[in-house]
Amino acid sequence: MTSLENKKGRMNSNQPSTDENNQPIEDTADLVEGSSLGAQVKKKPPMYQGDATELLPQLQLYATPLEMTDISPEAWNSIVEYCLQIWSWNQSINLTRHTTPELFVKRDLLDAWHLAKLLEPDEEILDIGAGGGVPGVLVAILRPDVQVTLCDSVAKKMTVLTRVIDHLKLKIPVYPLSVQKVLEEFRYDTLTARAVGPLSRLCAWLEDDWHKFRRLLAIKGPRWVEERGEARHKGLMKNIELRRVAGYNMPDTDSESTILQLLRPRP
Repeated sequence: MTSLENKKGRMNSNQPSTDENNQPIEDTADLVEGSSLGAQVKKKPPMYQGDATELLPQLQLYATPLEMTDISPEAWNSIVEYCLQIWSWNQSINLTRHTTPELFVKRDLLDAWHLAKLLEPDEEILDIGAGGGVPGVLVAILRPDVQVTLCDSVAKKMTVLTRVIDHLKLKIPVYPLSVQKVLEEFRYDTLTARAVGPLSRLCAWLEDDWHKFRRLLAIKGPRWVEERGEARHKGLMKNIELRRVAGYNMPDTDSESTILQLLRPRP
């Protein structure tokens, strides 16, 4: 097992992308009911134009009705800076479609806030398919008592995230690699995932690596039952325990977000 001290180093962010699973990505945070597949993608909203002073009260305005009232002032300051950094970079590289305070709070922050409540003190977390840093960076801000690591096989996104993290002065290792490559070297308590594909794809990626972490927490949309059936049909859920550990309304929709816990019991 590699030590946590070694984990805190960063791999070369100039390594080429190794995304051998180049398939359409599911973003459950942007799904609405209506199409034959049960969802369609919303159009990209306009870019936020204000500064940090204007942004903070807007974020809190949308967070309060969703009961996110336990976020510390220090965390709010970091969240504001994260938003401004990501939205600025988003003009040159596609990191997020949630570029307004309302969408950010109701999609990204809400997911990360619910996920953060499921983590135990001092857990070591690997956020896979980290993309624009959701939920990983936000979890690190909300739960400074846990160690978060990010990985994504799209190297250019990881390069940007490294710069954002440095600006925020957070200690988050960033690996421009697939989850399989990272798990060749390191071990974690919990893997987290949002918008990286259906359960069948996640389980296929992790099929040979369940002994290298304790559990997977996956944020899913309303189609998770269908995804579970597909994964079982493909034989990818053998000896895997799946439990629904959280459920909450997707604001402005009739749908519900779900956090699933998947683990393989150890002998």
